[in-house]
Amino acid sequence: MLIRHADIPQFCEAVWPWLLQAEADHCVLVGLVQRMREKGYSPISVDELAEPMLLTVQSGGRIELVAIQTLKSMLSVSRGSEPAMRCLAEELAARGWQGKDISGICPSISQLAEEYEWLSGRSRRLRVRMRNFQISSVTMPPTAPGELRRATADDRAVLGGLLKEFDEWLGEPIEEDYQSRADRIIGEGRAYLWLDDEPVSMALWTGRTPSGVRITCVYTPPQFRRRGYASNLVAHLSQQLLNEGRSFCFLNTDLSNPTSNSIYQKIGYKPTCDSEIWEFGPAGGAWSASVAF
Repeated sequence: MLIRHADIPQFCEAVWPWLLQAEADHCVLVGLVQRMREKGYSPISVDELAEPMLLTVQSGGRIELVAIQTLKSMLSVSRGSEPAMRCLAEELAARGWQGKDISGICPSISQLAEEYEWLSGRSRRLRVRMRNFQISSVTMPPTAPGELRRATADDRAVLGGLLKEFDEWLGEPIEEDYQSRADRIIGEGRAYLWLDDEPVSMALWTGRTPSGVRITCVYTPPQFRRRGYASNLVAHLSQQLLNEGRSFCFLNTDLSNPTSNSIYQKIGYKPTCDSEIWEFGPAGGAWSASVAF
């Protein structure tokens, strides 16, 4: 049975222990729940929904699956049994969900995408297949010139430009103004740069969990690549975050990029699971980023 939860604190307390059974695999969902446990929910950018969509699939009072949507475009889904994935697919199709993307852990997310496509009539395409990693001990790479520094207000123009380049490189533009996004992330202390006379690489951390945080948006402009900047940035940032008392750092990589997968494993990141993002468009129509449920 699928349940849509309106009471945010009640939902968070119900799913919290279940998600923590596989904290690394569910680090995105755990980070979202931790955010809501601490601060409730209000959208932090124009890319988020006014109210989150909070779903569980339950059987005999036991949670079988958790799904959360805070972004207008994406529903994030936990691991789940075949019956739980089928139930979610049926309910999404029956209730007219019109988001664009569904992300989740392999192999169950593939089943969900296939069944939802068939039930809804919306064509699907695999946008990205990722490998999820965690690290508890860092092996420093060969030294690259430069140093790690947290971004400050003086870096807002540079960071805004790097964020825009990163999203364009991924093909994932956002609605939020990039300078506003840079200001927000700098104010939260989550943006870091590798400096070699000038900023040459960027990384952010996000999604605090009880044991760690997730490193994301690792990006080096083309003219600065193949010099070891990104590997040094991620290694030193990971070590700093661990030194602050965290047990782990988490990180996701695109499996189509063997270079990044190799680099991160060399500095100590160990794979935990694979995940996928599936993109949907209405049958016979244009791709949509709206949501209704």
